[in-house]
Amino acid sequence: MSLAINSLNQKYILSTLNLASKKVNTPKYHTNNISFTALEAAALEAQAMYGTKRSLIAKDKTRLGANFNPQTNTLDFKLASDNAQDVILCIFDEPKGKDAKLNIKMSKREGTNIFETSIPINELGNGKKPVYYGYRVFGKNWKFDEDFFNNPKSGFKSLVDKEGNRFNPNKLAFDPYTKELSHLPSDNPMGEDAFIVSADNCFEDNAKYAPKSVFAPIEDTIIPKASARPLSDEIIGEVHIKDLSINEDVDGAGTYLGAKNMAEKLKSMGFTMIEFLPLTEFDDKQGGANYWGYMPLGYFAPAKKYASDKTPMGALREFREMVKEFHKNDLKVCMDIVFNHTGEAGNIDEDVQKTRQFGFSLIDNQMYYKQKAGKYNSNSGCGNDLNVAQNEVMNFIADSVAFWANQGVDAFRFDLAAGLMDIDKSDKVYYDGARSLAGQLSQMLKERGVRVLEPNKKGDGIYLIAEPWTCGGDNSYQLGRFSDEWAQWNDIARETIKKDSTFPFTITPRNLKNMLEGSYDVLGGGDKSINYAYSHDGFNLNDANSYKSSYDCWHYATDYNGDTRRQENAMKKQIALTLLSKGAPMLQVGDVIAHSKGGNDNSYNKDGDTNYLDFSKSRNLNTRKGRIYDFSKRMIDFRKKHKELRSGIYNKNIQYFKPDGSYAQPWDKSYWDNVNSNIICYKITDGSDLFFSNSSDSNHINVILPSAGEGKNWYLVCDTSRENSFVDKDEKIDYNYIQAPHSLLIFEQR
Repeated sequence: MSLAINSLNQKYILSTLNLASKKVNTPKYHTNNISFTALEAAALEAQAMYGTKRSLIAKDKTRLGANFNPQTNTLDFKLASDNAQDVILCIFDEPKGKDAKLNIKMSKREGTNIFETSIPINELGNGKKPVYYGYRVFGKNWKFDEDFFNNPKSGFKSLVDKEGNRFNPNKLAFDPYTKELSHLPSDNPMGEDAFIVSADNCFEDNAKYAPKSVFAPIEDTIIPKASARPLSDEIIGEVHIKDLSINEDVDGAGTYLGAKNMAEKLKSMGFTMIEFLPLTEFDDKQGGANYWGYMPLGYFAPAKKYASDKTPMGALREFREMVKEFHKNDLKVCMDIVFNHTGEAGNIDEDVQKTRQFGFSLIDNQMYYKQKAGKYNSNSGCGNDLNVAQNEVMNFIADSVAFWANQGVDAFRFDLAAGLMDIDKSDKVYYDGARSLAGQLSQMLKERGVRVLEPNKKGDGIYLIAEPWTCGGDNSYQLGRFSDEWAQWNDIARETIKKDSTFPFTITPRNLKNMLEGSYDVLGGGDKSINYAYSHDGFNLNDANSYKSSYDCWHYATDYNGDTRRQENAMKKQIALTLLSKGAPMLQVGDVIAHSKGGNDNSYNKDGDTNYLDFSKSRNLNTRKGRIYDFSKRMIDFRKKHKELRSGIYNKNIQYFKPDGSYAQPWDKSYWDNVNSNIICYKITDGSDLFFSNSSDSNHINVILPSAGEGKNWYLVCDTSRENSFVDKDEKIDYNYIQAPHSLLIFEQR
């Protein structure tokens, strides 16, 4: 039994929505020529085709939210809130400009925090259009009153109470589990600031222009799986989805479709996994410009901005087709996903009586956010922190990850993941790697049918990758403190790789040894290190080695006093060290083609040529861009060819030498801990023998190679000081080699 509120005459009527006693007729609901009966048929067909473990069936069903129930022929709505007291579901014919055609008072399931109701499909206009809906939520600070629709002030106690409740039924909330938003907060004449709630406007109803959740049917999709391989076998390419294809002559340039049509190109570059900057729904106009998408709104909704198909559920269909094509090319998909904060709430001018609201805070501010009496924590540096210690928020995050895994996503990079280690529900913070969401997520996903693989394991499952810090607060740096299921972005490796070129007298051979061996001293075993020199944050590869940073910039850059040869050599060394280190290497796709942002070290708001990639400029080997592209591709191929660079016993098969040919003994601290020891040489034995020499010295150095095995010789493979660094013809090295300043050498014994 549910209480339906007729929005036209504001009178309450009882509407029996339990269909158990009703005859279920053939469904008549159609959207975009997809019927509910067709969905059931497609599901049966998909099940029949699911003959092997090398594919999955992508479904849209979620634990909460709006889901079609084929048994009762109803659309079922479920919303979770720990502190809400009453909820009204509002159904609209249009996304903007009209009042709700139906308001239904939802029932609370006994003994739970779930409000629910069901609506027969034939009561939704026979389903010829998508369903637009939202919620009006009441609680301790704003009680439900039967006169609410006549008197918007009825039930009001306070804008925010001492516990932090911010319920306001005059402000429509979208569904946290929605798979699509009708429009973005900024898509109205007043812009995003229309959703700043204060004492001046808290009684004004915003339902006519607020973003609505959208439900429309979508067929199940069969998605083949990529090859099973451990994370250390991946070559990860980080890229923004629009930047990837916007300048390319492909259908759907700048969209999921455009990315789909770049799959073969990415494979030819050597990548095996593409890590996309956030793809979940966000407002690109937030704060003036929000190009990268690190202010998420919809955690189950792919951003419509990146869809060429703008029809209802078009973005999700197109997303699936992109994943499908990537997998056909044996490319995996990694999503950068943001669970440390949302793009919604935040105190305006530090005023607890003034905050932006259109979703989570209206549903349950206490439950979703870290705050005290309405003042938000912001260790994320983005205006709020999600309260991941709350049970419902933990389930919400696990549901979201499971949803995307069920759309074919192979791995997830968690932004500012230290926040996921918090176990304190108050405004305080206490990090615990085992008892927190970070420690429990693997088990929670298992309960949802999704297997988490440890980084050094392969099989049918997903990988979890942590950015193991956050922006502020005590103990915000947590590298090495995540459980074994987590790979971790390794900023120690990042800084070592960069300083080897830019500040060679600040690192020691021991620093380089630890980096090459996967930071075992910090991360332990298991190939947990994600090795990289550059990511979306800070300068990119070209600019870090071509521009001088300002004195107060934490992202250091140098132009080596205009020495273009050294600039290029530094870029090659940094790429090589990334790919030669134990763990999983990550390169920005743009770095592989020496893309320049003109010296911009924080291009989060640049929807233009600053970020857009141009692959055409990498085809000429007589240019820096061409040489860097050629070097990157050959270096990637070299890593793929030599399993000893990826082997789990890498550390046991490595020997270190001084340039004079003598062993670098483990106890020789005068060498290992000396910042003036600017060269490290090492040999790896596992199948074929490889010898490397990395110099950050300003002088030429005579490097003595180890004795070759009987009947074998050493051959030069690569010298980064050469314009064309990889050697195409055999170049036998008898005994020694004169190494140029600031260069890296690779030799192979055969």
